[in-house]
Amino acid sequence: MDKNGINDIEKSQLKFIEALCREASIEILLELCKDGDLAKRIYEMSKAALAEVEADVIADEVFRSLNSIQVEDLWDDSGKTHDGYQDPTDVAFKMIEDEVWRYTRKMEQYNSLGMKMEEKECCKGIIIGLLRYGESGNNEFRDWCPDDPYTVAENIIYDWKNNHTAGEIEEIQEVYDSFFADDETD
Repeated sequence: MDKNGINDIEKSQLKFIEALCREASIEILLELCKDGDLAKRIYEMSKAALAEVEADVIADEVFRSLNSIQVEDLWDDSGKTHDGYQDPTDVAFKMIEDEVWRYTRKMEQYNSLGMKMEEKECCKGIIIGLLRYGESGNNEFRDWCPDDPYTVAENIIYDWKNNHTAGEIEEIQEVYDSFFADDETD
């Protein structure tokens, strides 16, 4: 038995589990949920895993994701196409939205699960990541969309305002406003 309490037989079984694709893993978990005791334990473990949300971690991920966009991808997708002309600035905006989509999707999942605090932390992280990228992104792609990270952040805040209470709105707005207040004190 190793330090994690896993014996050799379990280690060989673990290799099979690790080899499963996402869909097969979910299918197996759903089958295990038919056992009431296991279902409760799986629910508790899933909820605990989902509750591990930190705005700073998400902000770093969003920043890195945006900062990794290659300007060549913008050039490939814009200009003259078989459908006409695609303006590079329009394409750049769409690329930012597409890159942030998986994070906004996660935020929506937290909302649908009733995990308000996690949803708020996710939203803060997305906004902070966008604003950091707008301020200090250092890839050539950013030169094509200097205002777009701020606009996408504003759009997220706008959507937030349509679905939340005044207190929740104020807290998210403060994240956005404090970013610019820091600039004014310099």
